[in-house]
Amino acid sequence: MTVSEQVGSETETTPPTTGPLGVPPPAAPGDSASAPVVSLPLAGRAPQRRPTPWALARRSPLGAGAALFLLGLLAVAVVGPLLGVGDPLATSPLAMFAPPRPGLPLGGDYLGRDVLARLVEGLRVSFALAAASALLAATIGILLGLVAGYSGGGADEAVMRLTDLLFAFPTLLLALLIAMVTGPGIPGVLITIVVATVPVFARVARGPTLSVRATEYALAARVAGAAPPRIVLRHVLPNITSPLLVQLAFTLSGALVAESGLSFLGLGVQPPMPSLGSLLRDGRTYMELAPWMMLVPGLTLAATILAINLLGDELQGLLDPRLRQR
Repeated sequence: MTVSEQVGSETETTPPTTGPLGVPPPAAPGDSASAPVVSLPLAGRAPQRRPTPWALARRSPLGAGAALFLLGLLAVAVVGPLLGVGDPLATSPLAMFAPPRPGLPLGGDYLGRDVLARLVEGLRVSFALAAASALLAATIGILLGLVAGYSGGGADEAVMRLTDLLFAFPTLLLALLIAMVTGPGIPGVLITIVVATVPVFARVARGPTLSVRATEYALAARVAGAAPPRIVLRHVLPNITSPLLVQLAFTLSGALVAESGLSFLGLGVQPPMPSLGSLLRDGRTYMELAPWMMLVPGLTLAATILAINLLGDELQGLLDPRLRQR
């Protein structure tokens, strides 16, 4: 056999070392020596663990302190009447303008009612009104913002012009107009706060919706034939919750301020039911004679609003990656 024939036979019998795309062929069973080692790239990073509440508290001690303070106030408002703080409507001639003492930890008012019992009941009423109005405004505003941001066109234009119209009314003027229709009381407070804060949530929800609508996964779901409500609920809404939660925290503080202001002016909670605003109104007249009547509710309201705003700021820093990197 010549050299050329020997080379040709070896070429015919030698198996190729690579496949059609340059990938080594699979090794024969049991042939571990010739099996190539292929390193496959990882499909993605390992899922990150969610931080524990203790880790969040260490990262933001100011926010943790504000949250604990608010939880304590909420617990007092809910559990306080069950602990025997007294009847907020019971009067006693012997307790009229009584200073703080063992039987009356926060003193008595001009009718001899326990200021502590009225403060606990006022916290319950004010928190309930603020939470109900903020959640209702958030629900309506987020729905309008999602419709405007995802649909676009005429729906977007109509929602934005509606928000511009609502922004044009001052809150106090709006409260006066609503009070003329419904009369002073809790319904007027709810309607006023909801109407004043719905456009804020609509604009906060619309902006991120416009961005998420143009993402690849939203477009893929649309091409796959998913209905718009399904895309909005499963792909858009979960990705815009961070700014909405921060806005909800600030809306709660604003609702407390609005309820207190309306009740202070006589347009909100009516006597004898107490609220933080009505307690301030009652204590204003007798501030020189019984300063604790106005001092205690005023400090409680100021501390509550400060704690909610601090919590909102810390939430914004924790949920916004751009602020978290600073």
